[in-house]
Amino acid sequence: MDQPTKWKVIYARKFKRQLPLDVEHCSPIALRAIILDVRTPASVLDQVAQVHCYDEELMRDLVRCPNLDEVTLAFIALTASDEMKHFIASTRVVEVVIGDGPADATKGLDGKKLNITQLIHRMTISQKIKLALKGAKEARGMLIRESSKLISMGVLENPRLTIGEVEFFAKSTNLSEDVIRKIGTNAEWTRKNTVISALVNNPKTPVGISMGFLNRLPDRELGLLEKSRNVPAPVRTAARNIIAKKKLGKG
Repeated sequence: MDQPTKWKVIYARKFKRQLPLDVEHCSPIALRAIILDVRTPASVLDQVAQVHCYDEELMRDLVRCPNLDEVTLAFIALTASDEMKHFIASTRVVEVVIGDGPADATKGLDGKKLNITQLIHRMTISQKIKLALKGAKEARGMLIRESSKLISMGVLENPRLTIGEVEFFAKSTNLSEDVIRKIGTNAEWTRKNTVISALVNNPKTPVGISMGFLNRLPDRELGLLEKSRNVPAPVRTAARNIIAKKKLGKG
């Protein structure tokens, strides 16, 4: 123990104050001791889940905790592999469901349900941001629609995000303009022609971004675009002008 830490401990003991718990830098042994202690409050267990959600061995211990609340359990389920979801279903005897749709894990023996959609609404902003950055596909699909930029933009920073999801988001007309703009200014994602096509045909895409992609579209798409009433007039006009220039060039 270094000298500053030593004095903090002495100070805390003298005045009977607790030092803030740093679950990020705890050793595996210390973390398991925290998890297995029935006196550990649910808020601390939630911190462990947010920081160590990719450590499935640790999450298995956490899922077994009797005082783990449902919101934290939902967080674990939405960052976990399918194998972990089945473990949750069998250990907690619940069925993990998204809204009123089909089950996302094995049905529990007594028919209890863990409704992920409802529990996300109960999460704090901090929990949602962490889930956006670390969550699996189901979580990303829900949180990308959040009104908070910190949450929706966090989804686009998630390392597990696939190009297929990006393409789907680029087509969506119910996402914020900030999300669409972020996709349109990402050089890696816009290398894919399907993403460009989705952006140009999305009325939510800022005109300045759409214009920059028009020259990369094939003639057939430009022809459809100039007749489309779903895109801004400047985009239609620009598509028409490109077609006209190409015809003159061929002549």
